[in-house]
Amino acid sequence: MPDPNTPLSLAHLSELEVPPAELVEIAGAAGFASIGIRAMAASPGGVEYPLQTPAEQAEMRRRCAATGVEVLYVEMVSLSRATRVRDCLPLLEAGAAIGATRLAVAGDDADFGAVAERMAELCDLAAPFGIAVDLEFMPFRPVQSLAHAVDVVRRAARPNAHVLVDALHVFRSGSSLADLAGLDRALLGTFQICDAPAVAPPHDQLVVEARTNRLLPGTGGLDLRGLMAALPADIAYGVEVPLAGQYPHLAPVARLRLMVEKTRDFLRSVTGA
Repeated sequence: MPDPNTPLSLAHLSELEVPPAELVEIAGAAGFASIGIRAMAASPGGVEYPLQTPAEQAEMRRRCAATGVEVLYVEMVSLSRATRVRDCLPLLEAGAAIGATRLAVAGDDADFGAVAERMAELCDLAAPFGIAVDLEFMPFRPVQSLAHAVDVVRRAARPNAHVLVDALHVFRSGSSLADLAGLDRALLGTFQICDAPAVAPPHDQLVVEARTNRLLPGTGGLDLRGLMAALPADIAYGVEVPLAGQYPHLAPVARLRLMVEKTRDFLRSVTGA
């Protein structure tokens, strides 16, 4: 189980309309230790903040230094046989320039061998920047489950290749907590916590739930206690709960404060602290 005071990282999806420089400020004010940046759109036409100009990168470094908030990762690369890995070089350069140490990716090809090949190439490209690559499985993408992601990461066979564990996706994909608990620690990258109703929506609504209808930890029906017991105690904790639709009357910083407060309350309830 985690320390209830473990540093928390903010997933950009939680306040995706807030640009990165402003996100650093409000994340720090709310009590987050780090953030993720949606530097590449998760789907065609989606929101993204490439941060590829020297001026943008310098401003990010200045604000991070002033607030003490770090950039944990940049996201989101889609891996398939069509992915041109060299095209990700500007993303890696931008991530390294603002201090990111991880890159989140998704698997978008039913041929897991092809996904693994692209992941291995990306890991090799990312390694000189000191960046690890975390594969996030999602039940609405071809790499749908923990088992799928572990298969790809093992095939990629790179020391900086890992699995990103998202609480919602664990349960909506029917992934096994016993399998998770039995994994080699080296396979696991980071963890994103949220809650949701115990009963899943129709399959065609899973992506809508993931992007807009997550719940604060401890307010839904997911077995988060069982999930956290299956995770290594030292895994990095991220919080991914878009709250704008649920609390439109609150300013973004107030929503982030609520996120930190409720996550800390839940972690204390789990650990008895």
